[in-house]
Amino acid sequence: MRTDRRQRSIRAIGATMKKGKFDELLASQVAGGISIKDAASKVGCSLTHAYHISSSSAFQSRVSAIRSEAVQGASGKLSRIASKAVDALEQILDSDDDKDRLNAVKMVLTHLVPLAEHAELRERLDRLEQSSSLRVVS
Repeated sequence: MRTDRRQRSIRAIGATMKKGKFDELLASQVAGGISIKDAASKVGCSLTHAYHISSSSAFQSRVSAIRSEAVQGASGKLSRIASKAVDALEQILDSDDDKDRLNAVKMVLTHLVPLAEHAELRERLDRLEQSSSLRVVS
């Protein structure tokens, strides 16, 4: 068992070593919205080599993974502050200023329907996933 673990570690290190020194640096830059040309310049890589790296499916998968991690992080932060935003809207609804109250009402009603639709679709999708072997990544 210990030998299997050691062999897997050695293979993982070998796979990591096969990557060039620019792969992760370029992927991070591109995931952040920087062009291949600008990313190559920023990390000190030749443009030809950068285009070669970026053409691999492994690179494209890594860029997608980095972007996904960033979106999940931002989503988590938004979820944490959402309750504060709702509390603020609730306070504005009690305001003496008619204009502020009207804007708060519009905000709530404009976003309520899409939010309810999303929740309903998520629930239906969860039921479908439970009733079949189909799994959908959200």
